Amino acid sequence: MLVPKKKWFYFSIMNYRIFEEEMAIKGYLVSLLVRQATIDGEITYSEKSYLLHALETLQLEEKDIQSIIKSPVEYSIDPPIDENKRMTILYHLLFMMKANHSIDFRTEELCYNIGFELGFRHEMVRDLIGVIKEYKKAEMPPMAMLNRIKPYLN
Repeated sequence: MLVPKKKWFYFSIMNYRIFEEEMAIKGYLVSLLVRQATIDGEITYSEKSYLLHALETLQLEEKDIQSIIKSPVEYSIDPPIDENKRMTILYHLLFMMKANHSIDFRTEELCYNIGFELGFRHEMVRDLIGVIKEYKKAEMPPMAMLNRIKPYLN
């Protein structure tokens, strides 16, 4: 009779840790988006719209992440081990860059640095930024990013 309880307890702890890890990744992503949006000193309407879209996608509410929004630089984690999670973070960062419609040196530098911290090659990040620049004021074809990233996949 004790064995099932121990198994349940073990799975409960694992589920809690997975939940904590997912919340940390979501918080880290939000902090990066806020940093990117505020890098030029203000959050534009389109950046705010993208941030709200990202919060909805992440199943977060603005009130849940007020401390991150107030001081995004103070929030960091070790990059996730899972490449899909790291790529998702980079994609959100790139699309926040697109939401700004104006890509300057500081925005690119932040994206390069975060991409490198996430374990991606500078060439790949540069190519993805190139796609964003190419379509910064136009609709991006659905396969544009994927076509640029294919050469870097194993």
